[in-house]
Amino acid sequence: MRSSDHDFETTATGEPHARRRKELLERHPGVRALFGYDRRTAWVTAGVVVAQLSLAWAFGWEARSTGARWWLVVAAYAVGAPLSHWLMMAIHETSHRLALRTARGNTALALFANLPLVLPFAVSFNSYHLDHHKYLNVLGEDTDLPLRFEVELVGKSTWRKLAWIFLHPFVYLIRGATFAKPPTVGELLNGVLILGVDLLLYRSLGGWSLAFLGLSFYFALGLHPVAAHFIHEHYRFAEGQETFSYYGPLNWITFNVGYHNEHHDFMNVPGWRLPKLRRLAPEYAALVSHRSWTGVLWRFITDRTMGYASRIVRSRAAFERGREGLTKPKPGPSWAFPIANANERAVLQ
Repeated sequence: MRSSDHDFETTATGEPHARRRKELLERHPGVRALFGYDRRTAWVTAGVVVAQLSLAWAFGWEARSTGARWWLVVAAYAVGAPLSHWLMMAIHETSHRLALRTARGNTALALFANLPLVLPFAVSFNSYHLDHHKYLNVLGEDTDLPLRFEVELVGKSTWRKLAWIFLHPFVYLIRGATFAKPPTVGELLNGVLILGVDLLLYRSLGGWSLAFLGLSFYFALGLHPVAAHFIHEHYRFAEGQETFSYYGPLNWITFNVGYHNEHHDFMNVPGWRLPKLRRLAPEYAALVSHRSWTGVLWRFITDRTMGYASRIVRSRAAFERGREGLTKPKPGPSWAFPIANANERAVLQ
């Protein structure tokens, strides 16, 4: 239900993933074999940290010695941003304890992945991100939902959407601040660690190396193809569907975060195994999905029917009723959302 272009679409139903998880486990009990963690995430993360710090040294030295500072910006966008985003997705994996066996090991890996990201990010993300899963699209509780002022300020204007995505790193911080809790000891230690690393990098590699890392982090959250997953995951690209997956090649450098329906259905399946989950459960083929993150950005920005209100939301009461309904039989599979017609599906792909 929607009353204006500045209103979200509201639903009285509970979130779809808990019910679909229950149904899929009944149909495909072999999915349980995919639960657990995958140490490959730790090894890949270590390699990406080393690569990013090496590039920071190389491009920082180039900027100092030749004065080709424009090249530093190009390199940060083309190479540094994908690597920074990859490290963010490593932190995402650790928030679900999917990289190593213990909670302490996952936290340590998250802090290590945070080292080239300039700002303390890991511990706060590991705390606040889980609320997004716990209260999907619940107004006032889902940390991923845009704020009311964003919806009203940006509207459906192409240029304002473009500007807002460019400013997304700042927007992300503002959204997080609205859910702020007193800082934990872990967050304080995360801040001290990253501040110390930044000072060490500045003294050892120089200011331009630190600038490369800062620009990489900024672009990785903003107007860049890898950052399109912030749009593709839950904005309404087809009627009646809340979550969308992306099955393009950039999954190779994001721990398959594009498999987002699969991830919300089974948060205890590591990213490495999500493609296998999709093969085991053919029901996912019935859902609208994306093939291009660049295409997602283009459509969201240029489509005058879409804006930051293009989200399905629910009240906490509707959410709780949906959870209670899991114990009661419900006719018909919940995964059978209304699907876009062939022409719209072609646009998404």
